Amino acid sequence: MTLNEKSDTLLISEEEVSPVEKKLPKKLGKEPLIDAIFEIRFSSDAPASEIIPGFLFSSLEGNKTIESLPTSQIPKPLREADPNLKFAPITRLNWGNFTINISNFGVSVGCNYPYQGWEKFRSAIINVVSSLEKIGIINSINRYSMKYIDLIPSDDIKHQISLINMDISVADHKIESETFILRVDIIRDNFINVIQIIPSASAKLIDGTKREGIIIDVDTIHTIDDLTIKNVIDQDFSGRLDIIHKANKTMFFNCLKPETITKLEPVYD
Repeated sequence: MTLNEKSDTLLISEEEVSPVEKKLPKKLGKEPLIDAIFEIRFSSDAPASEIIPGFLFSSLEGNKTIESLPTSQIPKPLREADPNLKFAPITRLNWGNFTINISNFGVSVGCNYPYQGWEKFRSAIINVVSSLEKIGIINSINRYSMKYIDLIPSDDIKHQISLINMDISVADHKIESETFILRVDIIRDNFINVIQIIPSASAKLIDGTKREGIIIDVDTIHTIDDLTIKNVIDQDFSGRLDIIHKANKTMFFNCLKPETITKLEPVYD
């Protein structure tokens, strides 16, 4: 257990955790999902944030708009020297039910609320990454990741904490109704799963509604030894997306107590 000196978040790392095999629901009747993001990071000698938006605008079908983000006002040398800003999006392309954020070293595809389902999300990801391969400015891929953020509604912090499959004690005090932010990195099956649990949280959804409860944020990361984007696509990219999606989904449900899953009205095949 270590403390991340750059933030107030407790950072716990585990290299080996025995997986819990259980049948995963196909969907939930009471959907807690508020955000879904796929990100790919790369190296490029060209100003990707200036080239990619226009190319995607012309190659992707459907309604699209492009907008510059506040990060674009920060001088390039400062952005690239700051690890917290290097991958921050500079330009955004709104594409139907999806949002594409673009920096000089990464592209993310987000599925707008309400979630469109994995098949549509996967298809959008493949469409975008295939388009990136055609541009020809990406030298190599460093990593890709799948992030899902869920918020389970509850207005009582003690009840929120009781929903999660965890048991925390600090200074001989069991955490049951206190505010905290927990981050844990779990390495499993060649993925780094960055899990954040945040009780007493609130989120404003794209439809204007506000939701309060406990956040379960699972970011599943796969690092790559500088493969070309063509190699990434050629190596059964669709199947690899299914694998990382399942890894993320498994980790999310492992974070929940069985009775919590039941309350979310799971639907199985």
